Amino acid sequence: MFRSIITCLLLALAASPASAQLFLGAEVGPDAFMKSDSAKIDTAGEDAFAWALSSEVSSSTLYAVFESTTPEREMFNYLRGGVYRQELAALLLLSEKTSVPFKKLAEELPKAGGFRGLAKKHKADAMGLFEAAGSLKAAADLRLPLFLSVSTAPAAPGVRVSSTAALSADEKK
Repeated sequence: MFRSIITCLLLALAASPASAQLFLGAEVGPDAFMKSDSAKIDTAGEDAFAWALSSEVSSSTLYAVFESTTPEREMFNYLRGGVYRQELAALLLLSEKTSVPFKKLAEELPKAGGFRGLAKKHKADAMGLFEAAGSLKAAADLRLPLFLSVSTAPAAPGVRVSSTAALSADEKK
């Protein structure tokens, strides 16, 4: 009896906790594993950030920097391509300051060894631009909730609305 308890105890201690762990990446939404659906990448955050950032910068600047009439889509593509949010803002400011198209700067970025090398190549103040980009990113982050999609699903039955203005005609009777 004592021997079987020790055996069970040793087996329990040797068991790896990995079977109880499950990693869900940030890109997978909660509905990604529905039976009828295939896995979907959640890009709402990048899309919303692109719109929020575009609302912080003048349209003429965006059109000149991205050489496009849809700068939000261009920003979204760069975000999906691996450019970080503050780095995107810094490249935008660098492009505006140096009049070098954003696309060219984005292509040169890996070869230059990062943003500092790229700014040095174009004779710009990397730290000043990155600091201004941080402020621009913070302002866009404040607007981010305005551009996220909102569910319009009705409230569950039994949920009471606290505002009388939101009550329907049937509930007022």
